[in-house]
Order: sequence, then structure tokens, then C-alpha cells
Amino acid sequence: MINDQAPDALPVRDAAPSVTGSTVGRIAVGLLVLAFAGVTGLFAPLLVMASDSCTEEDARTICSASAQQIVGGLPVGAAFVAALLAVVGMGSRGTAGWACLMAAPFVLVVAWVVSLGIAGA
Repeated sequence: MINDQAPDALPVRDAAPSVTGSTVGRIAVGLLVLAFAGVTGLFAPLLVMASDSCTEEDARTICSASAQQIVGGLPVGAAFVAALLAVVGMGSRGTAGWACLMAAPFVLVVAWVVSLGIAGA
């Protein structure tokens, strides 16, 4: 006896989301930003060494203690913020993720420009 009222087997579905070009691109850009943040955090504070030739009569901006603290601390803080933005950008989908990934290099470039401006003045 055949039971015609038996339910059909449910279709098998692959629930895993496919990796799209946008996801791969977001991760690649995020890794580049993380590398830039690492380089900034490691090497930009070395711009403080521009004050090695300072004397007591020197009026350059880098010769003040506050400017040296800015040049030493700003890149480290910017690298930390940019790394956080990069991680959030890699993990988020849509416009918010890309906005974080575009804001991170901007933060790093501003830190470099300010540090180089103070060290070179």
C-alpha cells in the first residue's frame, strides 16, 4: 500500500553565504589599512628625533616639549583608531563598512601631515 499523502522530502539548501567580490575587496582593503596603521604606529613617532639639534635659543616648533609630545603621541593614537576602524570596516557590510574603511586612511594621513608639519617647522 502506497501512502499518497506522505510529505515530500524538503529540498536541501546551502545556507552558507557566498563570498562575493565585495567581501574579498573589503578584507583586502582592511588588511592594507592595518598594515599602514602598523607602519604609522611604529615609525611616525620617530619624527621626534627632529628635535635632536634643538638648542635653548632655537624657536622652531619641534623644540618645545608640547610639540614633541604631539609628534610622539598623535601617530600612535591615530594608528589605534585606524586599526579599530579597519576591523569594524572588514566586519560590517554595506555603506557603514566602506565608510569605516575610507575614514581609517584619512585619520592616518592627517596624523602624518600634522607630525611632519611640526617636525619640519
